[in-house]
Amino acid sequence: MSILFRILDFTLNRPAVPTTLFGIWLSILYHVSNSVPGEMPEMIVPQQDKILHFVFFLGGGTVLAASLRLLAKLRGIRLLLAVALVMGVLGALDEYNQQFIPGRSGLSLEDWIADMSGAVAGVGLLHLLVAQLWTKEINEA
Repeated sequence: MSILFRILDFTLNRPAVPTTLFGIWLSILYHVSNSVPGEMPEMIVPQQDKILHFVFFLGGGTVLAASLRLLAKLRGIRLLLAVALVMGVLGALDEYNQQFIPGRSGLSLEDWIADMSGAVAGVGLLHLLVAQLWTKEINEA
């Protein structure tokens, strides 16, 4: 089994790993949400902030889905709905908080939609990773 599959197997079969990664993700979200514009990276492509929202919430959605899959034994639509609910609330709180940060606007529906899209895509990504790991294990058996 390649090193990538060993890491994937380790991560997707031990609840502490994705749960810890989600905690780290939350800490990063808090820091970024409270950063003033001077600390933020310069935008070099149109709608770069939407891409960053999507990718960041893709990561958060993936590790949250992995954690809920292991801890709460959620699968399918229930997992998707749970991740969408949690990440939707977190995205909304992030947007609400940003309006109080000097130089930030906050309350952007477009940013929240990018957050939600990334989170839902994260559930899909987890599904693909689990399927790939399962297929790999069957082929090696």
